[in-house]
Amino acid sequence: MTSDSEQESSSPKCMDSTQKPTVITEKMPTPEQVRLLISTWDSLTPNERKLFLQQPGNEFAAGIVDSLFWMQCITRTKDEQDQINPFKHFPRYPYFTVLHNVWLKEPILFIEKSRTMMVSWWSAAETLHYVMTHQPAKAIFWALDEARALTLLDYARVLYEQQDDTLKQIFPLERPLDRQSYNRLELKDGGILIALPGKDPDRIRSEHPTIVIIDEAAFIANGGESFDIALASRVPKMMCISSAAPGWFYQITKGARPISLEPYL
Repeated sequence: MTSDSEQESSSPKCMDSTQKPTVITEKMPTPEQVRLLISTWDSLTPNERKLFLQQPGNEFAAGIVDSLFWMQCITRTKDEQDQINPFKHFPRYPYFTVLHNVWLKEPILFIEKSRTMMVSWWSAAETLHYVMTHQPAKAIFWALDEARALTLLDYARVLYEQQDDTLKQIFPLERPLDRQSYNRLELKDGGILIALPGKDPDRIRSEHPTIVIIDEAAFIANGGESFDIALASRVPKMMCISSAAPGWFYQITKGARPISLEPYL
């Protein structure tokens, strides 16, 4: 993997991290305009995207069309161990660029993680940003038990609350955070994130989700069944994340072979 100086992210550069990021537009875009923006963005080449973001009046668009830019410039995570400055932007580690681009291009992603990689935070961020910008999308955070599933939902709550106020105006909540159900995050235009314990895989089928995130997948006894049901239900995007452990997750990933990362840089 290359260093930060060698790896150029496809995301636009954000301002100095000591300044509060600001996304300004004189008039809030409607949901229809947001959908048109995303559709237009998806059809542009990388050079056309750079030119688009450089056009006066389009500055706010980066936080909508580029989830990695949103993570690294617009919102903040929470570091529980830092009592002085707990809220921080995602670090500009090169592997986040690779993970982000793989997630955009692949419908199913398996990730072997370690705690220091912040992959659970990253998965919550990608999920929240997609649901916000593709409403009425629905996402499920699936984990070993309810407490672990709620941890991912809490990450999403922090990321929503810590983003720039303009993005919160563009993507308002159905109700204030303190009036939301403990295991759901609902947006005004139909986007929903749900935390579910990994006990009844049929819940995945009944919820008809757009995204399923299975965290610490190797430790869920029926994790393989849950994955099979999500696959059979044609869930458009799935991500399985886990620390190393024997089981169904390892059975799938053990045959992986190195490939060139060039298509994802």
